[in-house]
Amino acid sequence: MSNEIELKFEIRPQDIGELKIFLNQWASCDEIEFSTLSTNKRVCKHLKLTNTYYDTTDYFLRNHGCGLRVRGSEDDGGMHFELTLKKDGKAIAGLHERAEFNVVVTSSIPDLNVLPPQALPENCDVEQLQQDLKPLFTTNFKRQTWLVAFANSEIEVALDQGEIESNHQSKPILEVELEIKQGNKQDLLNFAIELSRFHLHLFSQSKASRGYRLLQNYPLTICSFDSIISQDLSQLLKFWQQNEEYALETNDLVFYQQILNQINQILMAKNVAIEPDLNQWQTALLSINAVVDFAYSEINTRLKLMLISQLA
Repeated sequence: MSNEIELKFEIRPQDIGELKIFLNQWASCDEIEFSTLSTNKRVCKHLKLTNTYYDTTDYFLRNHGCGLRVRGSEDDGGMHFELTLKKDGKAIAGLHERAEFNVVVTSSIPDLNVLPPQALPENCDVEQLQQDLKPLFTTNFKRQTWLVAFANSEIEVALDQGEIESNHQSKPILEVELEIKQGNKQDLLNFAIELSRFHLHLFSQSKASRGYRLLQNYPLTICSFDSIISQDLSQLLKFWQQNEEYALETNDLVFYQQILNQINQILMAKNVAIEPDLNQWQTALLSINAVVDFAYSEINTRLKLMLISQLA
C-alpha cells in the first residue's frame, strides 16, 4: 500500500506546448545534476495507457469509497498489466490524498485475491464480489511523465491526453497531475504555483468519478451555500471548486460571477493575509468576460493553491 498525494489540473490545448518545453528543460537539468546519484530517469517518458474500471451492478465498491481498475501499459518492452484499488481519502479542491494498492498482474482480468485483505471493504465476501464484478467504463490516454527535483522533494508530472468512454459516450481527458514521489506537500504546492503560469485549472474530479458520472448520465451539480463555508477554509475551497467546475461545464458567466463575489466577501471577512495575490485576484474580478479565461488564469489558480497551502 502507498499513500498517494497528488494535485490534479486541467489544461487547454494551446498551453501544452510551452508547458512541455519548460518541463523538458527542468528535467534535463536535473538529469545532468543527479545522473551520478540516482538511476531514476527524469527526462520525458511516453506511455499508452488503457484502463478498465470494474464494479458490481449496484456499485458496491463505489458505495464503499473504493475504485478498482486494471491498467494496461504499452512500451518498448511490450504490454504490462497492473491491478489498482484506490480508497477515498482527503480531498481539498484539486489536492488528493488516498490509500492506493497496486499489484502487477499477468492479464487484464481483475483478480481480487492478489490484494491484501485491508484493501477491500471490511467484512465483504471476496468470492461473491469477484463473481459480481463487471467492466463499467474505460479510460484511454497517452501519458508523458517528467521526474523533477524541487526543493526537498521529487515530483512526477504527468500529462494525460485521451478520453473516457462509457455508456456509448465519451469525454476528453486533458489533464496534468503532480504526484509526490518523495518529499512533502508544501513542496508539491509550491511547484504547482510555479506551473500556474501555464494556465492550469485545479480539478477535483478523478477519471473514475467522471467515468461513473458518464455511465449514469449524472450532470455536475451546484454546491449550495452553507454557513460553515464562511468559517471553514476547506469547505470554502470545496464550494469554490465545485461551482467553478459547474460554471465551466455550463458556461454560465452570471452564475460564476455571483459565486466569485460571494467568495471574495468571505475572504475579506476572514482577513486572509495573502498579498499581493489576493489584491490582484480582486482586481481581476472586475473585468471577467469569460468563465474559461478566468478559471484557467494564473492569478485564480495561484490564489487557490496558496489557500490550500494554509491547510496542508
